[in-house]
Amino acid sequence: MSRSVLALERDLFFAVKIRDTLRHLALETVVVRDLAAFSRALASTGQPREQPALAIINISIPGVAWDEAIRQARQAGLPVLAFGPHVDTEARAKALEAGAQRVVSNAKLSSSLTSLVQDLLTSPERVDLTTGEAES
Repeated sequence: MSRSVLALERDLFFAVKIRDTLRHLALETVVVRDLAAFSRALASTGQPREQPALAIINISIPGVAWDEAIRQARQAGLPVLAFGPHVDTEARAKALEAGAQRVVSNAKLSSSLTSLVQDLLTSPERVDLTTGEAES
């Protein structure tokens, strides 16, 4: 049984980075480019063995309701790692409000993807990024 990650990402650079990095963790990555494809991917994983272990969502994709993708992933029981520009604090707050456990900058995703994924897979509690503390 292979574990997988569902990623909502349009940028080829990040999609390849995510896929290649997670391959080293024995995780298969399914990359989709819009909310409809994300929803279909969640719906097609009806059997428990097919359920993704994690969702990774880019919160800076123009014209995509990424906050809805976060909500759908959380409703499916998936932990969510969201990422976007470090200067977009409004999007970061919106991602946390939608249910993301972690929201990181693009640079942090690039430099720490392995540890971020490992941390979320072992302890998916929500983290308040203003304090860095786990929420109870």
